[in-house]
Amino acid sequence: MAEGVQAFGEIWLGSRGGVASGVLKLTPTGLTWRRKQGSKLVEVKKDEIDAMSWTKVPRGCQLSIRRKGGTTVNFLGFRDKDLDTLQQYSRATLELADGVTEGALSTSGHNWGGVQLRGASLAFMVGGKVAFELPLPDVCTAQQTKDDVMLELHVDDTGGEVAEDMLTELAFYVPPGNEDFPAQGEEVPAAKVMLDALLPHADTEAAAADEPVCVFSEVGIVAPRGRFEVEMHLGYLQLGGQSQDFKVRYASIQRIFILPKHNTPHTLVVISLDPPIRKGQTYYAHLLCQFPTDDDISVELDITEEALAAKNEKNGGKLSAEMSGPVWEVFAKLLRGLSGARITRPGHFKNAAGDGVSVRCSYKADDGQLYPLDRGFFYVHKPPLLIPDNDIESVEFARQGSGAVSSTVRTFDLVVRLKGGAEHQFRNIQRSEWGNLFEFIRAKKIPIENFGSAQHGPGGAKPGMEDDDMDPGIRRAAAEADDEEDDEDEDFEASGATDSSEDIDEEDDAEMIDEEGVAVDAIKKKRKKGDAEGGEDGEAPAAPPKKKPTKEKPATSPGADGAPGSGGKGKKGKKAAAAGEEGEGGAKPKKERKKKDPNAPKKNLSAFMYFSNANRDKVKAENPGIAFGEVGKLLGERWKAMSGEEKAPYDEMAAKDKVRYADAMKAYKASAGGGEAAAAADDADDDAGDAGDDE
Repeated sequence: MAEGVQAFGEIWLGSRGGVASGVLKLTPTGLTWRRKQGSKLVEVKKDEIDAMSWTKVPRGCQLSIRRKGGTTVNFLGFRDKDLDTLQQYSRATLELADGVTEGALSTSGHNWGGVQLRGASLAFMVGGKVAFELPLPDVCTAQQTKDDVMLELHVDDTGGEVAEDMLTELAFYVPPGNEDFPAQGEEVPAAKVMLDALLPHADTEAAAADEPVCVFSEVGIVAPRGRFEVEMHLGYLQLGGQSQDFKVRYASIQRIFILPKHNTPHTLVVISLDPPIRKGQTYYAHLLCQFPTDDDISVELDITEEALAAKNEKNGGKLSAEMSGPVWEVFAKLLRGLSGARITRPGHFKNAAGDGVSVRCSYKADDGQLYPLDRGFFYVHKPPLLIPDNDIESVEFARQGSGAVSSTVRTFDLVVRLKGGAEHQFRNIQRSEWGNLFEFIRAKKIPIENFGSAQHGPGGAKPGMEDDDMDPGIRRAAAEADDEEDDEDEDFEASGATDSSEDIDEEDDAEMIDEEGVAVDAIKKKRKKGDAEGGEDGEAPAAPPKKKPTKEKPATSPGADGAPGSGGKGKKGKKAAAAGEEGEGGAKPKKERKKKDPNAPKKNLSAFMYFSNANRDKVKAENPGIAFGEVGKLLGERWKAMSGEEKAPYDEMAAKDKVRYADAMKAYKASAGGGEAAAAADDADDDAGDAGDDE
């Protein structure tokens, strides 16, 4: 097999908590399985593998990996044809001489047979076939009564999502003449020999010491809500409340998070579980323990030196007999030392104010805090939600209200899409957090769907969509929307003229023409409005106050002062005051636009328009049912993402068309009447450009 990575989707991990779906990857260093939704990771390194076996089970096939001195890991959901790939991988990469051995499960139903100890697993064999296999670390109590070996399994509140029954006790009868575990005289019967063989692999330290090593009283827990007395035992965590109790094995703790709360003197210690604790139909994958930030504590553990040394050897030496410091830190470190789980704290992210590590937002119907972590996101608290970076397909910065967004927008949404197809939308995030979140996510190299527009912020323009690059449908809709929303655009007078419209046109040195039903007047009006309003911050330059529009009224005879007899003041304040100078009607007559000569040569097209014409049908075919306005948006995004080499053919076509237009215009002006028509067209453009300068 090549030295690459091969993945199998929809592979189920068999464990005491039921089965969980995930992705299994075959790598040169071993096998890794990661749960699809959650942070649980199972790693089987190459040097740990003792043997691999293949068994047909209901609804697929099962791959069992026996670890040296450890338990057997079972993966389900394979197809028959996957065996060849696994055989090649086991021999070529894992260097297993026997490869993957094929076996069969016993289906006879007999309850007598033999017992084999395979590392830390106990296999019950019937007729040379495996009937069932039991992980010995799940055994909390093992004892011998005459010729019987009694096994009790851990019973806690971390159970599977569908399992309603749980195995709690198991007994084996070992006859005196058993050959697998031969008796050593009358004092050491066969049952005792079997018990001594399996005890080193059983997790009996929890039962050996019923007393907790440390107790935290009146701990406020946000989820599940209530105040609990938290007892930390050697093998499990006990939460005792007024109406409910929870027991959690340390093996179920995947990670511990320390999350400071913003604007409140509390710190959260989050205990992430897999499988989650279950009470009825409610599952708690994260326990949110809340502590006062400024409270200190000193604790002395009730633990023997032998038990302390054993825990430190198993969990990396993180446990001390005496600990002191902030109560939330002591709680987290003590839990880490007993369970071996890692502690995660917020990393480099800071909010816009610089005084917190989270942003306020809404998820579904509740408000909460979103913590951007170095390797994921954590939302608290209804419901607590952990999103590892490995599960994220992409994110999107969604402006509220869609379409063009004004500077008055105060919040935005962050949409996180997962690889499995699900998505989470965090709403009502303050616009001041846009820049920090954008830079943080970009630094983590998480794909941002609307990267171009996200760079402009919540109140900025859309990415790279100048008027000349817009799809005609979008241009027409935007222009018409401006006409409908503001009746005063026609009479708005800026305090000074700007050159922004002129600068935009200098890019291709071409004048605007009507295109696919798009009115040039409406587009130019939109540009003038944008110039008057100012930049992205939405602050308009100083200008005279707007006048209220009045409906056009029938002409009446002027009064003695020259003003209209019944109309009062005219539509424009200053212009109406000067009515006597301008004419008897009381209002300055507008300059009438001269119609463009239909015989004038067709305006040359830009490179983007050639690209749009060539790819519009393709975009519609790739996106059935797409809205008309969205076509131009997609074309604009693709155009901006193209390299210079990809744009070269369209640039060449645009250059040729520009030469064609120049030659045609020269011939048109030289023809009879052409000069007059061209001059009229130039005058009309000048009038449109100077409309904002009239006083």
